[in-house]
Amino acid sequence: MFSQIPKFAVLGSARELEDSEISRKAFQLGEEIGKLGGIVLTGGCPGLPHMAALGAKNSGGLSIAVSPAMNKIEHLERFCYPVDSDVMIFTGMGNKGRNVILIRSADIALFVGGGIGTLNEFTIAFDELNHGHVIGVLSGSGGLSDTFLDIAARSGRTPLASLLTEGNPRLLVQNSFTEFARNGDRVST
Repeated sequence: MFSQIPKFAVLGSARELEDSEISRKAFQLGEEIGKLGGIVLTGGCPGLPHMAALGAKNSGGLSIAVSPAMNKIEHLERFCYPVDSDVMIFTGMGNKGRNVILIRSADIALFVGGGIGTLNEFTIAFDELNHGHVIGVLSGSGGLSDTFLDIAARSGRTPLASLLTEGNPRLLVQNSFTEFARNGDRVST
């Protein structure tokens, strides 16, 4: 029976302005995750992931930042990243190394907008997440996320994780959670 608190990695552009329409959708993703009792994982960066962390906090949820920095000083001074997540994990592995830890720590990886860094996170999720995990894409969110299903189809491979897409943030979180719970029940039996 499903009893695990799901960890949702929210992945997207760190450069997105926090007052844009897509930022509001990222905030909604975080809010919905918090309402479900899930945990929001981010790379500790600004932009869309930060908005999801703030959304989770707004609805009483927990946010965990997996930082590329070695410590809080480097996180603030070198990376210029925010420090308002509930829990900060310092990897000291830079952005690409941090991405592997972030993705492998997630049960569900949700993609919104994004550029090359988000593409790196998607390819890690595609390769590393397996049965029992979910990869969700917020369709219509711009950036490279809108190309991920095409990239997946052109790869000639099928990810082991469930792959789904939805244009509504609330439904993406709910559908991902439902699929994760269903997968968890199958994996545990």
